[in-house]
Amino acid sequence: MSAPDNPATPAAPNRRRAWVLALAIFVLGVAVGAAALGTVGYVAVRRSFQNALTGPGLAERAAERIGADLRSSLSLTDEEALRVQGVLDQSATRLRALRRRAALQAFSELRTATEEISAVLPPEKREAYEKITRQRLDRLGFPGRAPR
Repeated sequence: MSAPDNPATPAAPNRRRAWVLALAIFVLGVAVGAAALGTVGYVAVRRSFQNALTGPGLAERAAERIGADLRSSLSLTDEEALRVQGVLDQSATRLRALRRRAALQAFSELRTATEEISAVLPPEKREAYEKITRQRLDRLGFPGRAPR
């Protein structure tokens, strides 16, 4: 007589453990990936806000690169290259001003939203909210700028 089919054979707990372990590894991988993506996104946003107001931006780097590419690919003379680079530099300057205005508008919108939220909160929660807001703005590179 053959042995009856019993689902509770000794291999079943090992198989179950393997699935649980695989699921745990998957969940851990998703969590680590999400945390890394969030960190990279946060750093990118912070850098974007700070560079828009201070540092050289994409437009300046692009103007230099395009100027060098055009000089070599079109075999421009020195005079032609200077004129082309001048146009590119003027365009980069206008783009930088546009980016700066957009960054200031974005910050102004954030400030307005913060003030509106602060106005609808009860006084005991408003102080804690303003502290949280100051900390977040500090992390974004806008120290000392809190809601009014």
